Amino acid sequence: MKYTTFFRSLSGFIFAAVLTQAVSASEGLSQEEANTIAKEDIAAAQIMNEVCPAVTGNSAKIATNVKSLIDSYLKEYSDKSMTYEKLQNDTEYKAILQEARKDAQDTSKDEQKSVCDDVLNYSE
Repeated sequence: MKYTTFFRSLSGFIFAAVLTQAVSASEGLSQEEANTIAKEDIAAAQIMNEVCPAVTGNSAKIATNVKSLIDSYLKEYSDKSMTYEKLQNDTEYKAILQEARKDAQDTSKDEQKSVCDDVLNYSE
């Protein structure tokens, strides 16, 4: 799955994490599809952690909030032993992350700021 509107949809991911923690991403999907969605969400969070400190200047708060997001997305992954560190070596994850980085580069500074402000103000 491609992130053609990466930062535009990222606010939706944040709202989904905040407002629908109880809703499972795997509802109606195969285990593989649900895992891919979890990987996409984690990649989006990783990109926020890379991009947002330069945009907002508050890296500690962003890092804490992104970690919370990543932890919540990992709970949706079928292999409960999967960690963020293990995911960094996953071939599919690497491809998703590369696409997300490209999309982030193609996003306007205003859109980046808006998403980063959402991350900065995120609370569980």
